[in-house]
Amino acid sequence: MAFLLAAILSGLIWVLFGSHRILHPIRYKPAVTPEDFGLAWESFRLRTADQVDVSTWLIRHPRPEGLLLLLHGFGSSKAELLDIAQAFHACSPYHLLLLDLRGHGESGGRTATFGFREMLEIQAVLDFIARDPDLKGLPVGCYGVSMGGAISLLAAARFPNIRAVVSDSAYADFGKAVARVQWLTYHIPRIPLGLGTLWVTELRLGCRASTLSPVQMIRALSPRAVLIIHGMQDFTVPSEEARVLFEAAGTAKELWLVPEAEHAACYYKRKEEYPLKVKEFFRDAFLRAA
Repeated sequence: MAFLLAAILSGLIWVLFGSHRILHPIRYKPAVTPEDFGLAWESFRLRTADQVDVSTWLIRHPRPEGLLLLLHGFGSSKAELLDIAQAFHACSPYHLLLLDLRGHGESGGRTATFGFREMLEIQAVLDFIARDPDLKGLPVGCYGVSMGGAISLLAAARFPNIRAVVSDSAYADFGKAVARVQWLTYHIPRIPLGLGTLWVTELRLGCRASTLSPVQMIRALSPRAVLIIHGMQDFTVPSEEARVLFEAAGTAKELWLVPEAEHAACYYKRKEEYPLKVKEFFRDAFLRAA
């Protein structure tokens, strides 16, 4: 009996710890700025409806044909997207707006909610765009990597003025992604500890995992366009997740699998092709949506 009670107690402690680690990523503040990449930039702090400060960088283009929101992955920051932003800026006629999601980088908040409350950050950014005389009226697209890719899809499903999405290395099902990361990181089995961790995470967030799963929302983007990019050597989020998202999407969809790329590494494996493909995708999507 004592052994059983000790096992149950250990399981409960682990479930609480695992949930805490999921919702509270280690915060890495940017060590570089756009200036380090030769980019002129402006820094803004926006306030969400639930009073979270959002740190943003705006990289303007002299002859813009649109604006792209760039969203980073879990445990990362907007600084991690600067090399991609530099490539986009060099070849694409778009303003670029990079932001730290709540609980990350230089933004406020202590809890990552995987799209549940991050919609308030997206709303604050869209409101900012609508108020700026040089930005309003431009078509808006969203680009995200890993968790940022998933949040990009969720945001576009909610905000119809996001006209197109590029999602790189995103998971399709939030619950399965949590279970896989728990196994890869700590070798915690899905049953019962993985499911227990997910259940506690749902309680803390105040929402079901299905509402944070892009596969449940991606069809709402149609007829807006979506480009799904994924590395076939991705063992963190298997490329099958990209295929699931592609199958669930509506009509205006494109899938690009990069055979040699690992998680969130497609750009680094195809540095010349990647920014041009993203540029052409957004150009065509904005023209169709005009």
